[in-house]
Amino acid sequence: MEYVIELLEENKKYLERNVIKTNLMQVNMQKATKDFKKINELKRAIKILKFKNSKQ
Repeated sequence: MEYVIELLEENKKYLERNVIKTNLMQVNMQKATKDFKKINELKRAIKILKFKNSKQ
């Protein structure tokens, strides 16, 4: 379970860095919006998995 959480966190960090590094908000607003939605979904998934993992 922890391995999955780590993978999701790495993916989230990669997307965040990519949006900032490529200056995506100014270059392509639609792609930046999609990436931010993905980041939010990853944050939710990580939060849920951590909660389930702590219950066990």
